[in-house]
Amino acid sequence: MITSLQHIALGIPDMKVGTDFYEDFGLETVDRPDHVAMRCHGRDQDQIVLIETGQKRKFHHFSLGTTAQGLETLKSRLEKQGIALLDPPYQGAANGIWFRDPEGSLVNIQVAEAAAFITDSKAPLINRPGMNNRLAEKGCPPFDIQPRPRRLGHFILFARDVIAQSKFYCDVIGLRLSDRIVDGFAAFMRTAGDSDHHVVALLKSSAPGFHHASFEMGNIDEAELASMRFLSKGHKHAWGPGRHGVGSNYFHYFRDPWNGMTEYFHDMDYIPEEAAWEAEEWTKKDGMFLWSADGMPPEDFGRNYELD
Repeated sequence: MITSLQHIALGIPDMKVGTDFYEDFGLETVDRPDHVAMRCHGRDQDQIVLIETGQKRKFHHFSLGTTAQGLETLKSRLEKQGIALLDPPYQGAANGIWFRDPEGSLVNIQVAEAAAFITDSKAPLINRPGMNNRLAEKGCPPFDIQPRPRRLGHFILFARDVIAQSKFYCDVIGLRLSDRIVDGFAAFMRTAGDSDHHVVALLKSSAPGFHHASFEMGNIDEAELASMRFLSKGHKHAWGPGRHGVGSNYFHYFRDPWNGMTEYFHDMDYIPEEAAWEAEEWTKKDGMFLWSADGMPPEDFGRNYELD
């Protein structure tokens, strides 16, 4: 039923601070009368929406894509759950339906598909023990490449009750559970059809809020070259590089201007619709990482700064 992740939106205190941060991160700014959209280079899809509120940063809403038939089915399901449909929250807001989930987070579902990729003409070949795929050709990329994020791959929200919230998003909204971390610590959900391991995830907290948004890079070289460039502009490192257990992706996290985080990732598990995938329960340590240049995540990795 849900076919794509469209965008997430943040209410922020200062628009220039927000746009400067995401432009340094590699996104492009699209100015609109009542908000700003940040997009990946060459990708015709809003990925981060920024709304200036004059108050501290706070999660505003997220948007998912579905089909016309899927939207009608969702309306019926929400009605049966007693969940009211709302008016769009601002003039330039997306079409479709608006509602609040059981913990009060604002959700938009619209008829939309994910924007098409601009694919690389030639993927880099990798030599492995006993498998030399790159012959008589240098593997190091050009020193002057300008790596940029390719797309918003997933985001994580805080939730009071991770199990109940994940049940709502799977049973009512139509996401699919991929994996959990034990004791209701986290849940990872994908779209219907072929999908990344997770596009929406939930992390335990005493209140809802925004944890991080994660953007796909073309390869590890792109991720770390972009990281070096980003850090050289004075932004703060948070955790990584490393490799997650849940989802298997390489990661590198950075602090945003409001003590939240943003992430570059590469090589996420991908689950075809017909795959016989069974959700597992991971330990906190194994689920969070196999290895990391920093070792354990920072002590405040799971802190909900929207509560401060």
